[in-house]
Amino acid sequence: MARSLRRKAQLRGTVAHQADALALARDAGDVVVVARGVPRSLVMRCPDGCGDILTVNLDPRAGPAWRLYQKDGAITLFPSVWRDTGCRAHFILWDDVVFWIGEPWHSHERVELRARVAERLSDHFRSFAEIADELNEIPWSVLVECRRLVLEGRALEGRDDQQGLFRSAHQTFPF
Repeated sequence: MARSLRRKAQLRGTVAHQADALALARDAGDVVVVARGVPRSLVMRCPDGCGDILTVNLDPRAGPAWRLYQKDGAITLFPSVWRDTGCRAHFILWDDVVFWIGEPWHSHERVELRARVAERLSDHFRSFAEIADELNEIPWSVLVECRRLVLEGRALEGRDDQQGLFRSAHQTFPF
C-alpha cells in the first residue's frame, strides 16, 4: 500500500477494556489507551491503512513495554512500532504524527533542548533515550538534537551496534 510521508494520529480516548478500545479505533491512525489504574496497552488502527488493529504493551509487568508520553495534548510512543507480519509497517508515533521509517522525519528546532543535551554529553557514549529520561523529555526530540549536535561538530554518534549512542566531540583527558 502506498504510504503518505506523514499521517496524523488521533487519540480517541482512554478506556478500561480492550473491547471498548476496538470500538473506538475505527480509522487508520486512531489510538485508544487501555488503562486500569495504570496504562496497560495502546490500541491503534494501523496507520498504513491495511485495517489491522495493533496492540502495544505499555505495562512493563506484562513483558517488554513501550513508553507512552502525553505532552502538550499530543501523544508519543517510544520506541518505534515495527510489524513483522501483515503490512510490515515500521513507524514512529511522535507528537500525534506517524513518521515512516526510511522517510525523512524531524521536529522543529529546539535550541534550549540542544543546550541541555550538550551538557549531558561526556567522553563516554550514552544512549539518547537515557539522556531523554534524565531531562524528562521525549526520546525522539533528544535524538534529533543529538544529531544536530553531530552536524555542528559538537557530538559524535556511535557506528554499527553503537548507533543511537552519543558522546561529546571534545574529549577531555585527565592529567
